[in-house]
Amino acid sequence: MLVLTSSMFLQVVLRYGFKHPSPELFEISSYSFVWAVLLGAALANKYKNHIKFDVIYNKFSQKAKCIIDIIFDSLFSILLVISLFPVIKQSIWYRIIRSEVLGIPWTYLVICLPIMMALITVQNVASVYKNFRKLIEKRTEKTEESQWH
Repeated sequence: MLVLTSSMFLQVVLRYGFKHPSPELFEISSYSFVWAVLLGAALANKYKNHIKFDVIYNKFSQKAKCIIDIIFDSLFSILLVISLFPVIKQSIWYRIIRSEVLGIPWTYLVICLPIMMALITVQNVASVYKNFRKLIEKRTEKTEESQWH
């Protein structure tokens, strides 16, 4: 986020203050934006703060919610694991393509996708484990609070 905000700030200063836009800073901000979005998605998944339609979900009992969470987290993790290795292979292939201005291999841009997929998979496996324990022990556990609350 620091790289993203710094490069965007400097772009604005150079473009409007000095009438000299910087294609290098534009490229850096584009790369860092993609990284921020994808790693932010993994962080949102960790705290379960992602966009969800939970009108019907909230009407279920705690046990039903645990079962639904186990099913969806498991299915999503399976899909991520199935697609992880082809995505890694494709990400490595992108090393032959370089960015136009800085000449950075595209691998450094797209490698954040398999990183995000791996992080979400690990988080989902941990969530499935916690939900199984909740079902077995028949207790309610306080979910981990987001650091932004």
